[in-house]
Amino acid sequence: MTKIRGIIVVDMDIDGGFRDCAKAEESLENVIKEYVRGNKDVIHWQVQCRERRGDIPPDLAKMKFRAN
Repeated sequence: MTKIRGIIVVDMDIDGGFRDCAKAEESLENVIKEYVRGNKDVIHWQVQCRERRGDIPPDLAKMKFRAN
């Protein structure tokens, strides 16, 4: 068995306030939920949106992740 972790970055510019951002987060979660539904290979998933700063997209190849 090979374990992998898929990492997705989606930067969004939302016109509106916190309610509009919450709707966007819910929509994103629904898309991911539909993807993992019935997929026997997925053992865990989560969606989290945070405020972002700047306009430069991150380079996932250079990002370091740690397990706490």
